Amino acid sequence: MTSPSDWVNPLRDDKDKRLPRIAGPAGMVIFGVTGDLARKKLLPAIYDLANRGLLPAGFTLVGYGRRQWDKEAFCDYVKQAVEAGARTPFRENVWIHLAQGFEFVSGDFDDKGFDALSARLKELDSSRSTGGNWAFYLSVPPDYFSDICHQIERVGMATPTDDSWRRVIIEKPFGHNQESARELNEIVNAVFPEDAVFRIDHYLGKETVQNIMALRFANQIYEPMWNAHYIDHVQITMAEDIGLGGRAGYYDGIGAARDVIQNHLIQLLALVAME
Repeated sequence: MTSPSDWVNPLRDDKDKRLPRIAGPAGMVIFGVTGDLARKKLLPAIYDLANRGLLPAGFTLVGYGRRQWDKEAFCDYVKQAVEAGARTPFRENVWIHLAQGFEFVSGDFDDKGFDALSARLKELDSSRSTGGNWAFYLSVPPDYFSDICHQIERVGMATPTDDSWRRVIIEKPFGHNQESARELNEIVNAVFPEDAVFRIDHYLGKETVQNIMALRFANQIYEPMWNAHYIDHVQITMAEDIGLGGRAGYYDGIGAARDVIQNHLIQLLALVAME
């Protein structure tokens, strides 16, 4: 049995375990960067990481979409998202440094757009010293996974060199049933190895959700009583003051049940009722 002193926290620096690990050279491409998820969650989170000093100096963010934006227009869009959703104070010096690594590539999910994207990433590897390390964030409905993965494979963006890595991040919902989920897995794994695929549900990153684990298992008052002998029932309330916003088209195909119940709320139930 290992002692607490033997445990390794991958989020801590190798030389000094008290310090957070700063990411190495890397860049990220966000497909669906103009969508609700990117605007409210991803872009503010990237700024927060920079504000905490956890991103490399040459971190590069590439947005990909249909809009005919130049770098300035993309920076303005990201800044608005950061000011509205960041959890850390806005600091002009941090923003200026971070925005130097912003790029936008206009295109659809066709050969022309991905040819331009591939060429731009190669230029950024040199000018921004990203080291060939790229994460592709598919902030799009699952219907587009196949087209994007096919194009990434076609232009060779999924294949790293010997000393670099490529990763893909996929947001829920991951299919609409078991069969469609397996099909999506086959599509993604045909391009990226399983250890390079990250399936994300952003709800599990909320502090309130993470605190459930500490409340259950690190609290000597509650831990002995957190079982069926003492708990009569559990109520989970998801109270939001936001409407559909720009997500009407998304909800037409997904629906509230698949968007929040079968993932977010059932995961909360699992954290509360496990064992």
